[in-house]
Amino acid sequence: MRQLELLDLIVEPDEYKVYRIVNSAAAGSDRQQLDLPKLSFELLIYLMEHAEKVCTVEQISAAVWKNTVVSSETITQRITLLRKALDDDPRQPKYIESVRGRGYRLLSKPIDKSVVKPTRFSSSTPVVVAVLLLLGLALVLYWVAGKDTGVSETSAINPGNHASNPVELLIERGNYYFNTGQGDNTNRSIELFNEALKLEPHNQAALIGLSVALSKSVCRYNQPADRAMEAKQYAMQALALEGSSSDKSKAQAALAYAWDCLGNLDQALDAYRVSIQLDPKNYASMGSAAHLLEVKGQLIQAYDLTAKAKQLLPNNHMADLQLSRIFELLNFTSKAQLSYQQLFVLYPDNVFINAAYPRFLYFQGRFTAAKKEIEKVLKRDIKRDEVFVYYAELVWLLEGKEKSLPWFNTAAEVSSGNTYPNTLMQIVNNQLTAQEAIKRLNAIEVTVASGDSWPINYVEAALIALWAVKDEQAALSYLQQAVHLGYLNSEYLAISPLFAALKQRPEFYQLIDNINQRREKMHQEFLATYPPPEI
Repeated sequence: MRQLELLDLIVEPDEYKVYRIVNSAAAGSDRQQLDLPKLSFELLIYLMEHAEKVCTVEQISAAVWKNTVVSSETITQRITLLRKALDDDPRQPKYIESVRGRGYRLLSKPIDKSVVKPTRFSSSTPVVVAVLLLLGLALVLYWVAGKDTGVSETSAINPGNHASNPVELLIERGNYYFNTGQGDNTNRSIELFNEALKLEPHNQAALIGLSVALSKSVCRYNQPADRAMEAKQYAMQALALEGSSSDKSKAQAALAYAWDCLGNLDQALDAYRVSIQLDPKNYASMGSAAHLLEVKGQLIQAYDLTAKAKQLLPNNHMADLQLSRIFELLNFTSKAQLSYQQLFVLYPDNVFINAAYPRFLYFQGRFTAAKKEIEKVLKRDIKRDEVFVYYAELVWLLEGKEKSLPWFNTAAEVSSGNTYPNTLMQIVNNQLTAQEAIKRLNAIEVTVASGDSWPINYVEAALIALWAVKDEQAALSYLQQAVHLGYLNSEYLAISPLFAALKQRPEFYQLIDNINQRREKMHQEFLATYPPPEI
């Protein structure tokens, strides 16, 4: 059994065990086993294999997370967990050092304490030695060739997919930053795709990359909707170029994403379906289409597509998030909670996951727990308007309306392209006049008529009618239209302080009951087709 000694630690790689030596002896009674999750253990082993060398984020991601793309924030979080398990102070590190702007380094080389059995030579030994010598020579020649060609650390992580010219290199780096998450990295990817297009204006991959990155900046990071309009144009340019079915599928998906971020659900869904027809293995388009089907209240169809996407890419946390939401709406509450909770721990930098788990707790009426989880999200520096909106409502319910107002204001500040948080900020601060409210309601009707069929538009209209126009009947009518478009959040309507004025109206409870009946019907349809989800 292999044993590696790292200062006062004994590591057994084959057994996935780490012990701390309590005194100078190394007997079992003098060792204390440390609790390390599998991923933390694999990270430790990788750092030990490269002791005293700086390991970049890219290298760690490729070696430990393998085929899964993770952000630098995810790796930082895992380093933090590993340090905590080893009781290593990052300010005065004993084991792991952070090298600013470069990566992480294990400070000491481990000593192999394994018992090595003597080798018994046979007549075949000269052949083995010759083979080993040849392999060694081959490795030296490979290393020299690699050195002469200037192979970078990044390209070494993805052998067989090296960029062969400046445009390809820019696209490769653009894709890397796009996949690592966070708004700053998305902006970096936009800059890189733009540089690629300056060199080669009709490069299809660069056009698609730029389109998707611009849309992502709108949908995920609250940038102005004008960027989504740009994204649509770049996607259409990519579609006009010749290419394989796979390339056309990606271009259609880019167009769909732009329509999605512009609020046009039906056109987005149609484009995603074309993308899937062009490439039946395009799991990303399946997942996106499934999300839109869920928004439209078509849960069985959404589940079917998400399950197919999950089969194509089993290690797919966005599909897991989508399944969690579907299970929540289908009233498989225990399964939904377990899935949300696991994702919340594993992906601390994902903006959607950071919003989803606290929202679930809030909708379940667990106000204190939801508020506590959002406070964790705020420490992660996630700036998404819905997180601040939910926090504002929770503060209102637990501490009073006055203390919630700054949080509604913050939600409006971080959202530049979404009118909903700004509307909430205005109505709770009594800043929206009846005359301005009527203009806003007319504008929402025009928006919906132009193709923006998100149910949230009519939820926003209901709140404007209720708070600024003081028309409860109109508010109920708008909520009914939201339900008609697929709105299913009955729990939220029942508990949100924003709808408290409607709780005296029997029609309000009838509307909630209608939503619940529809969800129960789909629950039964699911059980008639699929086995209940395992917990």
